[in-house]
Amino acid sequence: MLLHPNDELRPLANAAVIDTDDDDHGTYWTPAVPMTQREAHSNLISQLPPRLGFHRIRLMTACAYDVATGSPVGYFEIALDPDNARACGVFRTIFEGEDITSKPVWFPCENDAEPAIEKVFQMTQADGWVL
Repeated sequence: MLLHPNDELRPLANAAVIDTDDDDHGTYWTPAVPMTQREAHSNLISQLPPRLGFHRIRLMTACAYDVATGSPVGYFEIALDPDNARACGVFRTIFEGEDITSKPVWFPCENDAEPAIEKVFQMTQADGWVL
């Protein structure tokens, strides 16, 4: 250990603030990327009014991972509707061999995928789908 001449050794507890938050659990995700209608789960697609078509709707997905293990836990899928400043989102996962999603939810949203993914995360976390 290098010390400045005027430094004195001190206990670690006095040398640094120790973060006591429990950071070893939770969910993190990759940046959102575009996906096709074919790749999106049918529960999300079924929420899109046929009159809108897919010309202005942006479908996006982000892979979700468990913080503690780094294991994949599913996907956040969103449909951004810029004309109406809203988005619809689901959390998608495989459970007991079945491809399932959380309940699709519409919410106000600008045409930005990252805040929309965050909103879907908060809703699915509150419902117990993710940590």
